[in-house]
Amino acid sequence: MATTASSPGPGGRNLRRDSCNLIDLQRSPFLSHYRKQLSKAGVSPAAPFPHKIGAFLSKHIFAWAYSYLKFIFLPKHKFQNYTDSIGEKGVYVLQPDSAKGGPDPSSPIRVSIAGDWGTGTSEAEDIALHMEAFKPHYTIHLGDIYYVGDQEEVNENCLGKAEPYEPIQPVRWPHGSIGSFAMNGNHEMYANGDAYFELFLPTLGIPSSDEGRRYGQKASFFCLQNKFWRIIGLDTGYNSLGFPILEHIPVIRDIPGIGPSCKLPRSLIEWLRDQVQPSGDDRGLILLTHHQYFSAFEEGYALPARQLAEFINRPILWFWGHEHRLAIYGKYGTPGGIQAYGRCVGHGGFPVNQGRPITNPKPPLVLYDDRNYKTVEGANLGFNGFVNLTFQDNRLSIDYRDFRNQTLLEENWHVEAGALRGISIENINPELTRTISHANAAFT
Repeated sequence: MATTASSPGPGGRNLRRDSCNLIDLQRSPFLSHYRKQLSKAGVSPAAPFPHKIGAFLSKHIFAWAYSYLKFIFLPKHKFQNYTDSIGEKGVYVLQPDSAKGGPDPSSPIRVSIAGDWGTGTSEAEDIALHMEAFKPHYTIHLGDIYYVGDQEEVNENCLGKAEPYEPIQPVRWPHGSIGSFAMNGNHEMYANGDAYFELFLPTLGIPSSDEGRRYGQKASFFCLQNKFWRIIGLDTGYNSLGFPILEHIPVIRDIPGIGPSCKLPRSLIEWLRDQVQPSGDDRGLILLTHHQYFSAFEEGYALPARQLAEFINRPILWFWGHEHRLAIYGKYGTPGGIQAYGRCVGHGGFPVNQGRPITNPKPPLVLYDDRNYKTVEGANLGFNGFVNLTFQDNRLSIDYRDFRNQTLLEENWHVEAGALRGISIENINPELTRTISHANAAFT
């Protein structure tokens, strides 16, 4: 695979994966499997067509056909839930590190989040190091491991394990001192979710000190909660694939059953109804998914928000990835869906969309990062980044940072009887793009 340098690194391996190989990667299983093999052939997507075809046909066409046909003809991985986990309900205590006599509930709780991070690029590695420097109690990946989230890519891009005969220097997802979680994205499902469920999740979760209980994140959804807050992670990736090939054809993809729906699976809905019961709760709600509820730049996925209307009757904070950018929205909801303050943070490792036009004026976009980081093979790329959350009693501070660990903006919230209240938005980088003059519109 092409890398960011030609000289060997430790163990004879080159440096990180070259981000140019990921530029303009379409959300398509067919094309993602193709681009994976093109990268293994060491050919840039910007290379002349005859050169790409020549390198591809030499031997990689068989690997592409094998991996893609497996995706087409084999069933996707069974959707895991907590019914088979003894003592596990998927609801965990949100708390700081345990001290002598137990953790102090008033101590700050640190959570670090990145979306679309699983690329193996140098920017992804930088972000992992900065997340670790924050000393988080929990880390959460919002999903997408590239190109297709198979065993090889989970090892190289998430577990820090070098694959035999590959020149890539692997990258490891940073773990919190208490636990770590990962959402399911559409790219994980391009390999039917097998590596995500069987290889990545067992390395995550909250370790248990009880003998006989295994480690690992048991399912692709979870809830972290304390007296004041709930962080609820949901799986929009499992049902994010439409009918192969046809889902990318305009008009046809809008036919029910053809395009992706991102529908929340039945057992997840039952878990919300039976175990979490957010409707009768007076804590501040923070929702995490891979896919966007709404967007000023792309189509949104409104079905999960309509499903959640059964359980949630007040505005929430909603962090998502999928779109490769940082964007801050005011309160918004689609017909029949819940009201949410949207926060797009899908800029963890994938080359960031820079200079893309606003195509949907309905969602109240307040701020977004459209700075130019670099130009690669004619493509203007923006800055990668991540977000740190600090909880202290009923207060929440949100610090958005780029891959250089520079703060871009900070938000401060508190919760009273379940109602979120924005206190301030400050330290705004003057180079961020504002579409609404008053940044406090992010709270309204």
